[in-house]
Amino acid sequence: MAIMHPKFVFKFNTLSEEKLYYALKNQLSDNYEVFYSVTWYSKNQTGKRINSEADFIIVDREKGFLCVEVKGGIKYVHENDKYIVYNSNGDTIIKDISAFQQAEKSMRYFLDLYETTYNIDYKGVYGFMSAFPMYEMKEDVEVNFNQVKDITIDVNDMDNNLERCVKQAFLYWENHNSYIEDLFTSESRKKLCDMLKRVYAIEASKGALIEYKNNELEKINEVQDNIINLLKNYKVFAMKGAAGTGKSWIAYKIASKKALIERRETLLLSKSKYLAEYFRQVSNIENSNLSIICFDELLDQIGEKDINKIDVSKVKKYGIIIIDEAQDFSPDEAIFIRTLLYDDKSSEFYVFYDDEQNLYNNNLEDVLNNFIIESKPYVLTENLRNTKNIYDWAKNRTALGETSFSNQIDGPDPIMSSLNNKNQAIRFINNAISNLIYRDKVPKCFINIIIDDEIYDEIMREGFDFKNKNEVNYKNDDFIGIFKVSEYKGLESNIVLYLHNENSEYNFKYVGLTRARFYLYDIEIKDRN
Repeated sequence: MAIMHPKFVFKFNTLSEEKLYYALKNQLSDNYEVFYSVTWYSKNQTGKRINSEADFIIVDREKGFLCVEVKGGIKYVHENDKYIVYNSNGDTIIKDISAFQQAEKSMRYFLDLYETTYNIDYKGVYGFMSAFPMYEMKEDVEVNFNQVKDITIDVNDMDNNLERCVKQAFLYWENHNSYIEDLFTSESRKKLCDMLKRVYAIEASKGALIEYKNNELEKINEVQDNIINLLKNYKVFAMKGAAGTGKSWIAYKIASKKALIERRETLLLSKSKYLAEYFRQVSNIENSNLSIICFDELLDQIGEKDINKIDVSKVKKYGIIIIDEAQDFSPDEAIFIRTLLYDDKSSEFYVFYDDEQNLYNNNLEDVLNNFIIESKPYVLTENLRNTKNIYDWAKNRTALGETSFSNQIDGPDPIMSSLNNKNQAIRFINNAISNLIYRDKVPKCFINIIIDDEIYDEIMREGFDFKNKNEVNYKNDDFIGIFKVSEYKGLESNIVLYLHNENSEYNFKYVGLTRARFYLYDIEIKDRN
């Protein structure tokens, strides 16, 4: 069975593409990787950038790649220099170029993209095909389209002849590519597939897969809602989970439900002002019963920074307190926070934490004891945030997060860069940001830079070439957020550039690497010693 990308397709562009997708999946061996609906760009006569796509790209692990253009409807003809698809409802789709020419344009785009991305010549088979899954076409392609049967798929091939068709096409282009100098190596295949996965990741980062992601989020919501329902009868509990397992969202959902539906005074508390601000922004709940604040904001409301000087009898009390990122609090702070709870049988106290993200080296046993959490924590084990490639990368780089497992959403491997000094790192980031914004057209609000705390001030004194702020960015914001690792805990971004020293602490590195959802740059400055 072929290796398909994406593994699951929420919605196909056309019925003919859906039919070919499953036929390729079931008939090709695992020697092939098949990429469906890969975006690329071209320009019209006025120079305006327009979206195009390769319907399928088939990668033979030992030879190279073919771009495939699919035509549906009930008939495809060449009339008066136009190429026309006739649909069963009487509608037509008219193009100035043939399906074969469309496939060739896709092929040349990805050939050029490979060579510019890696700054090397592509060595392997490259070619194109056209597929007509719904009707016969092979007998017409020479006369009507000046092409050959060897690079054509039609309805007669769909049941059990696809692998033979694909092999014929690779052989045809192997005999016609004068450019082939070397065998298509495993390294070449990896580079090609990573490049195509990067296209998916960039498009996902821009919201191109929003309908699919919303469907996935609905499944995640169901899982989280089930967890919340299971815990609703517990007055006190702790929940532990590695990065990306959904702790913060569960904490937020419980807080919202308690305040909105049960109408109880609820406090959702964290150490991070950015995490608190994020949930205030996404809340959309006008409810005086819900307070989402960070610890410093709480002390500001009380009017005293020294918790040892606070008269707790005069401080506002809450029926429900939910602590997110509890590992950030000290044992003394834990004792103080517990005193903010009403002292009655109806009060509820929930704690969410991850000991592997303990950046402040607090004694977690003492913290949990002072929060008066006596039972063992419930444990979340599935990473829901990152692609499999990003989370596996983070685990391999840090040896942390081993108690949780990756989801099966595939993506490109992170880009790893090891640079000699901070100036090289800044130049690398400037160039990467420029490519993301101007070449890939990624909105700035989907990009964030995260820098280890120990080098943050030093890097920021040098500055960057693009507009940035130390603020959480939202949809349509025209700046890139830049944060210390400690500031960005609990948050996530579609694209993350994480900058750190080569010998940075593993828990900082684990947090920094796991902030990226789709695409990650792992940028390290070599040890100066």
